[in-house]
Amino acid sequence: MVLDVCICTHNPRRDIFAIVLNAIANQTLSKDAYKVWVIDNCSTPPLTEIDLHPLKNTGINYQIVVEPQLGNLHARRRAVEETTGDLLVFVDDDNELTSHYLETALAIAVHNPNIGCFGGKLLLAPNLSCPKWIEPLLPYLAVRDFGDDIITNLSKHWGEWEPPTAGAGVRRQVLKRYLERLNEIPEALKLGRRGRSGLLSCEDSLMMRGAYDLGLECSYQPSLVLIHHLNPNRFKLLYLLRLMYSYGRSHVILERALGHPFTPVSVREASKIMIDNVKTRDIKNFVHLIGLIAWDLGYFRELRHPPKELASS
Repeated sequence: MVLDVCICTHNPRRDIFAIVLNAIANQTLSKDAYKVWVIDNCSTPPLTEIDLHPLKNTGINYQIVVEPQLGNLHARRRAVEETTGDLLVFVDDDNELTSHYLETALAIAVHNPNIGCFGGKLLLAPNLSCPKWIEPLLPYLAVRDFGDDIITNLSKHWGEWEPPTAGAGVRRQVLKRYLERLNEIPEALKLGRRGRSGLLSCEDSLMMRGAYDLGLECSYQPSLVLIHHLNPNRFKLLYLLRLMYSYGRSHVILERALGHPFTPVSVREASKIMIDNVKTRDIKNFVHLIGLIAWDLGYFRELRHPPKELASS
């Protein structure tokens, strides 16, 4: 099985990026068993060979590809188009893989042909001081640990088995289905982050749920562990509220892209649903409460706007 590793990046923090590359360069998997693809998505200044010296110095096969259209979705689509490996492991530009990560990912793919995509534990970097009140929202920042048991499912809705793109291993046939969806559904091109300001997301769910179309499962594999070096600016309350609002919008766009129509609701109906949500949700603290309210506001805002065809792809 041929393995490709892809890092999609836009203006990475150079010190953290060096940690990411060093971790990839020092994997237990044989260096001739994988190739690293770095998708430079409009970085200023652009990435150069100097930035990739950890890979070059250890003899890792790598290639820089420039994707001029800003956005996670466009960068990941470019990665899928450029690579040919049977398995593609996505690594964010702030993800530090544990030393056996790639070897373990390859073994999971080889021994579990029923699994189309999988991910593992995403742990907050130990040097980061996270305020206690943020903890309920950490899963929305791609920090997750669902325990030490494998969770695998074939279900067309979000669950602990569905991996975010950070650290995810995805089979080639699932990646091909992802490209087909992007070509079939222009509305889906709205998904995904765009630089530091555009906070729409869920493009990873669009990718992973392609597994179900092929009769393949998604899986949480706790033997896979990476360290997430989050930017501390993402712990700020205003950022988190913007993020949650965008998640609500993204959910509607995603479900429409997957062929699940929504019926717009009135402001009065939306208000009633939001009040009921406050009563029934397991709310941990005040920040968790207003974060979920922001999610609802984004959801109902997007629900009131019918989908539009995008002019560009």
